[in-house]
Amino acid sequence: MTKISKVLLILGLLVAGISAFVFNKKTEKKQEPQQLTMITKIYNKETGKVEETASHSPENYFGTISFLGGEPNSKNMAQAIFCADQIAEIEKVDLYMPDMGHGSQPPTVAEHKEIPALLKDKAAANPYFGCLHISSMQLFMPGLWQVRAFYKNDTVGIIDITLKD
Repeated sequence: MTKISKVLLILGLLVAGISAFVFNKKTEKKQEPQQLTMITKIYNKETGKVEETASHSPENYFGTISFLGGEPNSKNMAQAIFCADQIAEIEKVDLYMPDMGHGSQPPTVAEHKEIPALLKDKAAANPYFGCLHISSMQLFMPGLWQVRAFYKNDTVGIIDITLKD
């Protein structure tokens, strides 16, 4: 093989590699964040338990969570944007594993001013709607987890998350 043939072969392989990389990047689908919705129940502050059959109905608040950086797993800390009605009335957010009867270290919670595009209409219609940035979520083992938002009025918002790994 002559020197020119080798150079042309290397150049051809380089162009093919770059073309394949660019084509792959263009055809990759952008993954939309998964939206999980919240249910509400009554939280008994005296016993510290979420009541399945409460003496009164909980407030019915809308809430959703979107995880940043893909689906959460048990190997990495998770981050999420949590948006809900009456956001200023939330006293605390925790992580709980109902099947095991324990939780995790409390996550870091901060105000998140930017409303996700999918929820802008909801926010425009409700002045009490807002978002929180939840980070340092230690979901350290596979199974059912709950992100729980505790409101001042004894309502707790619960979002179920199942970790596969």
